[in-house]
Amino acid sequence: MTREKEKKDEGAAQESGNIDPAVRDVIQDEKRKGTRRRPKDVTEERKKRKLAEDGLKAIKAKDAGTFTELLKRAGIRENSPEWKNAWKAFYSA
Repeated sequence: MTREKEKKDEGAAQESGNIDPAVRDVIQDEKRKGTRRRPKDVTEERKKRKLAEDGLKAIKAKDAGTFTELLKRAGIRENSPEWKNAWKAFYSA
């Protein structure tokens, strides 16, 4: 298949808007395989990103209970240097 035909097929598929979101995710993951910066585990990367977003929301809301729970879910142990740094960030914001 020529490159022009591939572009035409991609454009037609994107214009139709009928691509299933799950299929779109697989396509994007496969495209990332060609790059060297691709995370080794895409689901783990998404989980980390979600935890970071939730942490920022908890910091902005000044909700210590939620923040503590997020730290525990992230696997950060109490009284560890990471725990202390996270709480410094929580109180400085």
